[in-house]
Amino acid sequence: MRKRYRLHLQGREHLDRWLVSYADYMTLIFALFVVLYSVALVNKDKYRAVIDGMTQAFNVMQPRSDGLLEGQGQSLLNNEISAAPSVLESAMPPSPSLAPISGVPIKQDGMALAKIDSQLKESMSALIEAGVVKLTLDDNWLTVELSSGLLFGSGSAFMSTNAYPVLNTLSGILKPVDNYVRVRGYTDNQQINNEIFRSNWTLSAARAEAVLTALIAKGIAPQRLAYEAYGEFSPFAENDSEQGRLQNRKVVVAISKFAWTPPAAPAKPVMVAPVPAVQQAVEAGEVKVITLPGGGIRITTRQD
Repeated sequence: MRKRYRLHLQGREHLDRWLVSYADYMTLIFALFVVLYSVALVNKDKYRAVIDGMTQAFNVMQPRSDGLLEGQGQSLLNNEISAAPSVLESAMPPSPSLAPISGVPIKQDGMALAKIDSQLKESMSALIEAGVVKLTLDDNWLTVELSSGLLFGSGSAFMSTNAYPVLNTLSGILKPVDNYVRVRGYTDNQQINNEIFRSNWTLSAARAEAVLTALIAKGIAPQRLAYEAYGEFSPFAENDSEQGRLQNRKVVVAISKFAWTPPAAPAKPVMVAPVPAVQQAVEAGEVKVITLPGGGIRITTRQD
């Protein structure tokens, strides 16, 4: 009987060990919540002192009632900010290296536009009277408007035979001066989509490039030149009539009042002839020129 009781107790002594693990688990959970609770308690006075110190350091006057911890008052994102003028809004004048006209560098004035205008009027008087060339003069530019029909065929950027005498006259006047030149292409709003040009924009660019290439071939410095393409988006007249579309198809050669300044040629090295007395001493062996191992030379009169 006693033997059976001992066997019964031996089978039950391992059944309650789970209570130890459960107690450990509950202890850890309790410790975790204690830590979370302690972290959640924030000393607002200390945080306010830190915020006020940083505010004073950056010279930002922040009312104490607009606290961050209470979540009351205006937020930082809603506050109006009166920032000082930035670099982009600086009151300093623009850099003198850039002109306010079509990216032409300002270095010095070129030949007076009025003088070039008088030369062009004298040389192109017949074309001006015919209405295929128009001259316009303002403070910054002298523009020479050339009808596209005078230079190119319909929908083409290949120059016709009539273009070369006009460009010869124009380049003959522009070559002796140093003024910047911009070649601008324009078209009407009639859509073009052929094997060469997919839009009026590409057509205007090709025509302006063709005129620019012709001016370079006539000897005008390419540093003075650039071309611009406007397509149908800067019309001179309404496109609802053939007469208006004719006025919009043109190439404009714009002559700036500013001049391109060629870069200064690099100075040639000056060759100094050796002194005859020194040269004679070297030839006589009185002076020795010794090449040093690390580079360079040493001149001495010692003979040893």
